[in-house]
Amino acid sequence: MITKSWEREISIKLAGETTPAERRIELRWLAGASVLVACGLVLVGAAKVRDFGEASARLAAGDLLNLNSLTDAEHIQPFLLAITDRDSRALAAQAILDYVESHPDVANDGALARIRFDGDRLPLPKIKPLLVVRTPREFLVQYTLWCLIYVTSFWMVHLLWRWRQFRGDPELLPVLHLLTGIGLMLAVSLRDPLRDTLEFRKFAWGVALGCALLLLPLLRFFHHQNFAKLTYTPLFAALGLFLLLLVRGTGPTGSDAKVNLGPFQPVELIKVLLVLFLAGYFSRKWEWLRELNQRKIPWVPVPRLAHAVPVMTGVAGALVMFFVLKDMGPALVTGFLLLVMFAAARNRSGLALAGVIVLVAGVTAGYRYGKPKTVVERVSMWLSPWDNDVRGGDQLAHSLWAFSTGGLTGSGPGWGDPEVIPAGHTDLVLPAIAEEWGFVGVVTIGLLFVLLLRRVFLIALRAPDEFAMFVALGLGALLALEMLLISGGVLGAIPLSGVVSPFLSAGNTAMLANFLIIAFIAGISSRSSGKLLHPPFLRPVRGISITLAALTAALAARAGYIQVLHGPEFMIRDARVIEQDGVKRPQVNPRLHSLAAEIPRGTISDRGGIPLATSDWRELEAHRADYEKLGVSIDEACTRIESRHYPFGAATAHLLGDLRTGENFHASNASLIEHDSNARLQGYSDIHDLAPLVRARHQPFNPGMRALLSKDRSVRSTIDARLQQRVAQLMKKTLQPARKDGALVVLEPETGDVLALASYPSPGSAGLSTPEELLDRARYGQYPPGSTFKLVTAIAALRIDPKLADRKYECRRLPDGRAGAVVDGWRRPIRDDIGDHPHGALSMKQALTVSCNAYFAQLGTYDVGARSLHDTAALFEIPAGDVSEIAKMMPFSSYGQGPVLVTPFKMARVAATIAAGGKMPQGRWTMDESNSRAQPAQEMIPPEHAAFLTSAMRSVVTDGTARRAMKGLDIAVAGKTGTAQVGEGAPHSWFAGFAPVSGEHRIAFAVVVEHGGYGSQFAAPLARQVIEAARDLGIIQQ
Repeated sequence: MITKSWEREISIKLAGETTPAERRIELRWLAGASVLVACGLVLVGAAKVRDFGEASARLAAGDLLNLNSLTDAEHIQPFLLAITDRDSRALAAQAILDYVESHPDVANDGALARIRFDGDRLPLPKIKPLLVVRTPREFLVQYTLWCLIYVTSFWMVHLLWRWRQFRGDPELLPVLHLLTGIGLMLAVSLRDPLRDTLEFRKFAWGVALGCALLLLPLLRFFHHQNFAKLTYTPLFAALGLFLLLLVRGTGPTGSDAKVNLGPFQPVELIKVLLVLFLAGYFSRKWEWLRELNQRKIPWVPVPRLAHAVPVMTGVAGALVMFFVLKDMGPALVTGFLLLVMFAAARNRSGLALAGVIVLVAGVTAGYRYGKPKTVVERVSMWLSPWDNDVRGGDQLAHSLWAFSTGGLTGSGPGWGDPEVIPAGHTDLVLPAIAEEWGFVGVVTIGLLFVLLLRRVFLIALRAPDEFAMFVALGLGALLALEMLLISGGVLGAIPLSGVVSPFLSAGNTAMLANFLIIAFIAGISSRSSGKLLHPPFLRPVRGISITLAALTAALAARAGYIQVLHGPEFMIRDARVIEQDGVKRPQVNPRLHSLAAEIPRGTISDRGGIPLATSDWRELEAHRADYEKLGVSIDEACTRIESRHYPFGAATAHLLGDLRTGENFHASNASLIEHDSNARLQGYSDIHDLAPLVRARHQPFNPGMRALLSKDRSVRSTIDARLQQRVAQLMKKTLQPARKDGALVVLEPETGDVLALASYPSPGSAGLSTPEELLDRARYGQYPPGSTFKLVTAIAALRIDPKLADRKYECRRLPDGRAGAVVDGWRRPIRDDIGDHPHGALSMKQALTVSCNAYFAQLGTYDVGARSLHDTAALFEIPAGDVSEIAKMMPFSSYGQGPVLVTPFKMARVAATIAAGGKMPQGRWTMDESNSRAQPAQEMIPPEHAAFLTSAMRSVVTDGTARRAMKGLDIAVAGKTGTAQVGEGAPHSWFAGFAPVSGEHRIAFAVVVEHGGYGSQFAAPLARQVIEAARDLGIIQQ
């Protein structure tokens, strides 16, 4: 049978009619759309290739490894230096080669995560920056090819439509071109062009196949009347697919939803089949639904039960789908779709609204009872997007961050970070677009959908029959509902539903289904007379249009609120997220970290400019000769793949810290330059301060970024790398064989500059360090100071009365044969060391020279007192206990036992105070604006009193307890030994002093060796080696 429409087409061809007006209009709009899309693709392409010059140079120099051009394992090994063991490195290289040979054309470097070697995984995060899977030229070829395929697909549809005199609506194809063009631009922006799977190929291929579906209206079988005859066939087909999903369906990783059959998502086709079934049903029953009401309640316009059953069944079916498939999106779309079409057929909205209430109530009940899990989690995220108990519950927070980052005009195509958005290519595609295109882009997409749906609903009203009208109306409503549901979800207006954005998301099943929808609508429009043929449906269609437009406007207002009015607030808001270890921690907008990564971290250098820590390998190369003079091979000490380089390794670990591990960064007993000077090194105090620069963070000519990058972020340390390296070696050489721990500090007396500090043991180079290794003994190790504290007691006495320097006390033989004294009021006698002879009557200088405990016990008890000793120690920031504690053990506290504890740094500062004429430097280890220790030197005693103590300390070295350790040294040293008794084990060995005694360039120092015995036995010889090292390096001279 030949229909009138076919007769009309044949007559047009026979009459040789010119191109249809629709195609001529379409030509202009399609050309404009192609120009706009081409410009966008050029912009996003230019942004993605901005680093190709550097990448090409690195490939040519062999600094990047192309996985798809490997030929031998030896070539791979230099890129695996993160694997420290040589044999393991060889095994890993061979495993990579085997994988690449068995998987030709590796699509992304993340594929190497599957590789195992010797039972281990590859350290992929460390080596990934050195890997690529294609060259810049290969990317450009692929990009150009698929962009041409994409654009050509639309023009082929136009040309074939034109050739066949197809009279379909002229605005459909241009709008599709613009929408999918935006989606294609995002697909390009989502992935690293050299390392990741090229998402745009899949997207362009899906669009090309979709364009092929747009040719279906040219075929006779696709006439809508053929589908009208199928009656219940679409319903049975939809039920068959639904049952197949129940049996074989799967969901995304970590989800219990059933939405996938392998790569295919049957739900997309189910929705189209349901529209065809409902269109057939309502096209036959709409008059009955309007005219025949329930007889028993004539005053209420309720349809007969038999006619309302399909609606109730449909709502029930949607709820069943909700609970069985465990996904909210398909259930809500199909449920709302049924209600929209029923409202149009009925020309009343009451029952439809009741159905909406039932659907919402069903979802609410499911949430209350905790079923299904996926929906419960999505509702929980919606109720509390910034702090919930859902693993991965920051999905909505990521969406809001993306919207707010985009602001009014966005970061620009290709200049954002849409890849950090979970499911940024599917569910959360709109936030990804909003980041790069801003509120303007969101409104543009909204207007394009409004234009598309306006044409679809107009086509519905002009359709040749009721079935075609319901098909067009239903398919248009389907597109609108999907876009509204996902948009409302990502904007936080409703829970996320897992529905894709039509023509924007990358899923090819959804893409083909949506193009099939347009094919149906285009076919119907080609048979339209151009006149309004369905006045009975004008009112419901208008009501549906107004409702959808109002919802669209409300969501646009919500987007404006987030992006324009309150963008900065949303952008910097933290989200508390449950991480893999089960601990909930605050997370910041990842774009702030992306911006921070654009700012090269400053270099920490020693006082002579030698880098101690740097993120730039070129700086190490520039000082290669300096390192070699110090016995450091940067090729062995550092690897190029590390984000931060520490050429001196363990020697500077306690001073700098390690940014790569963050070990001990927040410990109260650590002062790490990487942590303490972090604000200067990174160029900002708080990462949230970067928010004003986030939007244009990647753009090279952004004046804000240029100003930030031009800031001096380097930190100059007071350390002398030469001395630091030598001291660290001396500590290890001396203490390791003796199995002792210890520390030393070297200061410049006048300035307080720390020239070297070392603790042994120090953090290891591999793996996590032990607490013993992490402890910075030089600045935070608390030790009883022993006799070195007699210097503090002497200073306390001189501060009270300078004449006390001449005060004499007796050191006599005790009844037990030991030398010492009995202090009035104390039962326990004060004893000097075993073997010491009674010193007789001593002055302060003599007592310091021979280190007489008896003298200082009496001086402290009789002349100084607990309060004065406490206050003097406090001036040196030495914790000596409170006054009452000191008073209880006053004789013992006076010579460094009892509650007194001191660090080597503070003991060195006592020596520096005496060397500097009585002025105590605060002490510092950085010498720029990041230094927080900038107080001027504090006068503790007058210069003449300091000179007196210097003379006494010199006597210690020439005639006293340190004479053997310092014998023959050509540098005049002033010092004080200390032997600190402890509860268990041998005493701690101390030596503090300065050298030379006079001169312009001097050092003050303190050395402690835990359980090292007498100060003259271990600490003093080690101090001598430090003095000799400083002399050999030219730091001091006699």
